[in-house]
Parts: sequence; C-alpha cells; structure tokens
Amino acid sequence: MKRLMLAILACAAASSALATDLDLPPGRWWENEHLGVRIGLTDEQRAEIRDLVYEHARRMIDLTAAVRRSELELARVVEPPDFDPAAARRAFGGLQDARRALEDQRFEMLLAVRGVLTAEQWVMIQELRRDQRREREGRPGPLPPGERPPGQDPPDERPRF
Repeated sequence: MKRLMLAILACAAASSALATDLDLPPGRWWENEHLGVRIGLTDEQRAEIRDLVYEHARRMIDLTAAVRRSELELARVVEPPDFDPAAARRAFGGLQDARRALEDQRFEMLLAVRGVLTAEQWVMIQELRRDQRREREGRPGPLPPGERPPGQDPPDERPRF
C-alpha cells in the first residue's frame, strides 16, 4: 500500500514539474527594484500585479488546503489492510481534482500578470527564469555582449551578403 501511495505522489509531482516553463520569478519579484528596472516595470504595473497576486493568493490558500485534505483522505483510505479499491480510486480522483483546481488558479494568476506585462517584459522575465534554472543546474547562462566561450575564435568581421 505504501508503494501505491508513493507512486501516486510521484506521478503528481512529475506533472507539476512540466508546467515550470511558463513561470514567474519566485517571491514578490515585482517589488525587486533591480528586476523592475531591468524589465522596465512601471509603478502602475507594480500596483496592478500586487493586487492581482493578492487576490489569487487568497484563493490559492483555500485550494492548497483542499489538496492537503484530499491527500489526507487518500492516505486514510489506502492504509487499512482490507482497503476498498473503489474508495481509493474516488479519493485519488478527489485529489486530482483538488490539484487541478489549484493549478488552474495558479495559471489564471499567471495569465492575469502576463496581461499586465508588455510582450518585451514577458520575454525578459522568461529569459531570466531560464538563466536561473541553468544556474541552479550548474550550467552557465548567456554570456555578456561581446564575450565568447573559452577557446572560441573571434567572429568574422567581414559583412555577409
């Protein structure tokens, strides 16, 4: 039974990892002065993003609690030696529904914030997120303008037609 529970939790964790390509920086990134200047965030955008995140966060607190309750229910149902597979399936379905609702809310927040940003700002944020992931994984990010990787010859300066 514990193996079944671990397999269920592993599948759920893997599915959420697939959604990380479309993500915002962690924390209250819109309040980070350096980041704001880097992407050209206006005071109006900061205020609108703050309000959007607050409203969605309020909803996500309740949805996170629903996920936790569903996890607890699933654990309760699969623990007994004479468990009921139908009840386990229903509990797992409830857990999937709760997680889906939480992810839907998170995605709606992402869409709302994306609607506040310009296309250029969005591209810059996605590039920053990719760079952060590369750094976490130990891979270097993009080089500053004019720099080349070690051992690479300088580019040919002749115009190309």
